[in-house]
Amino acid sequence: MTRLFLQFFSYLRDTLVPQRRTERLIAPLTQEDVLDLRDPRTGALPYQDERVRALVWEVKYYANHHAVSLCGPVLAEALLGVGSESLGTPLLIPVPIHPSRRKKRGHNQTELLARAALAHTGDSFEYAPDLLIRTRTTTQQQGLPRHTRQTNVARSMAVVHPERVRGRSCVVLDDVMTTGATLAEAARALHAAGACSVEFVALAHS
Repeated sequence: MTRLFLQFFSYLRDTLVPQRRTERLIAPLTQEDVLDLRDPRTGALPYQDERVRALVWEVKYYANHHAVSLCGPVLAEALLGVGSESLGTPLLIPVPIHPSRRKKRGHNQTELLARAALAHTGDSFEYAPDLLIRTRTTTQQQGLPRHTRQTNVARSMAVVHPERVRGRSCVVLDDVMTTGATLAEAARALHAAGACSVEFVALAHS
């Protein structure tokens, strides 16, 4: 009886609130599926795969819990690989978004990904989501020509507590790496604040 009720409820839900295409694409994915999607050269997910694009989309725009949880172990492995070479406990810093964009979206996808990864890394990192901020709004990098991405994000970030960064190893986390312009800008701001090293981890590579 319970099984029949759940089937009916699922049918009713899908009829009244149809799933997004991206939601349908990731629904059957398991943790093993996502780990198997990794590019053996980089350890990141290949953005050209439509399932990976769907994962990124669902995390970025909908904070989809299933999508976020699938991404955690992939990022954790990459973070542990990078963090093992750092001196001391590295700072884990999600790429920030401007407050106006956060207000509109309701969340910062890189913070969701960072917390999902930290659930699998123990005490290997010090989570620091409040150190790096956006000082101005920028056009979204996705879709911009390669030659304009650097200028789009130039001087758009700053460190608000440089004393916490000075002399520390930092690992910056992003959802997608394309040209690397966003991560380069984060590195500029962190090095200017006195970071001794800055490494990068991205969920997917374009």
